Amino acid sequence: MPPKKKVFNGYAMFMSETQKKLHNQGQNMSMSAMAEYCKKDWEQMSQQMKDKYKAKAKEMKLSSKIEKMTSVGENVDDVLSQNKKNDLQFSTMYSYIEELVRLDRDFLSKQTFIFIHVNSYVCEKENFFFPCEISMAEYSLHKGLIRRFHQLVGFDKKRTNAPPAPTADINAHAKANHRITTFEKLPNNYTDVLLKIIGFIIDREVDESVLNDPTLDMPPIFTAHNRNEVSSLSITNLSLFQLYDSAVEYASRDDFDKLLKVYHLDKLFKELKNASFWYKNQNSSDQAIPSVALASDYLNKDMSNTVNNVGCTFHERLELPHVCSNYYICKWIYIFSTHCCSFFNIKMIAGCHYNFDLSKTETPLEEIIQNLNVSEDDYFSNYKPEKKQPREFTASNFPTLGGASSTLPVESVWNKPETKVNMPRAKPNESHSFPPLGNVPHSIPGSSSQIPSSDWRKNACKGRGFFNPTK
Repeated sequence: MPPKKKVFNGYAMFMSETQKKLHNQGQNMSMSAMAEYCKKDWEQMSQQMKDKYKAKAKEMKLSSKIEKMTSVGENVDDVLSQNKKNDLQFSTMYSYIEELVRLDRDFLSKQTFIFIHVNSYVCEKENFFFPCEISMAEYSLHKGLIRRFHQLVGFDKKRTNAPPAPTADINAHAKANHRITTFEKLPNNYTDVLLKIIGFIIDREVDESVLNDPTLDMPPIFTAHNRNEVSSLSITNLSLFQLYDSAVEYASRDDFDKLLKVYHLDKLFKELKNASFWYKNQNSSDQAIPSVALASDYLNKDMSNTVNNVGCTFHERLELPHVCSNYYICKWIYIFSTHCCSFFNIKMIAGCHYNFDLSKTETPLEEIIQNLNVSEDDYFSNYKPEKKQPREFTASNFPTLGGASSTLPVESVWNKPETKVNMPRAKPNESHSFPPLGNVPHSIPGSSSQIPSSDWRKNACKGRGFFNPTK
């Protein structure tokens, strides 16, 4: 049902103005109550003042006739502009990924990617999403898991700009999913969390000045769709923007989009697997994974029996590691490795490509959690944040696709998992519980046997940058 038409007259303008003044003073009144509240003041008002309000109403009435509105009261031009912007971002994302996998074979095997998974405080009715757990990993086919980041985030209703009374819905969603409710006494220094995320992505220590650096060019971060949610990409994007909005004064959506770019891991997996398959089958017109939907099915497989003991301390103590963000990150690394490494003759290493042991890289927060008496009803009741010591980061350069870099990034040492010592390597004839590589080709009519060239470098909307291949 379309919304009621707005009334434009002098009295309505006066009521609206008075209502805003009362709201600023802490008094909230509906427009129906304002009609009685303002009646006496309006009757005692001079004709000159009434004429000013009538002129203002006439001006607003004329401007409203020019603007076209949707059935839910949104400006049509704004909706079309936003749709155009979304289409451009989507096209940019796909073009970036397609160009990325056209790197030389040796470079592609050493190319690093950042995977991210976010569990969120969710109130779908109010379209509210805010991160409660963030896990990221730097990954390459050649080295597997290089370094990782994990952070639990507390909930502050005021600082997160949460809508009125969403707590019950948020906790109901949490208990059905990740089990991190609003009652947890977790760190809520959102600026510090945001700077840690940026520092991990660019692999160096940063401060608040980085938020005002117009030359900052960060590579994209990748997340996968979850069949249990409408769009994990949108939820991750909205959650990170809400974190950015809570951490940065005068935050804008355009500034956030320039800073953090969340891309489809499903699309990356499809293109990387097809490029890997093509290197070994250059005379074939087949594709290993013909669609993004099929790639999503691979990434959504339940592998809790294969990838286990990778949950954070919080979820391990609840015996729910399969809902932890760490589990999703390790599962994606495992799937990428088992599907693509064989085409590059890369021998997978325990602790880097599979059989992950995250106990060697516990964060200070997790060490505190481990010493707490955590119960299902009252987590972190005694938690007190400790003052963290500064970490050392290595520098990196991230040239744009059309650029060049004379320096290669130094190998990272921050949060780098330790490889298990003296662990026997897998023999070629030894059976494993790896998922099938899925190398059965699927014929695509009209597909080319070569990876086509791209005019990406001519695209004015090219991506902001990507990782250098490591030595």
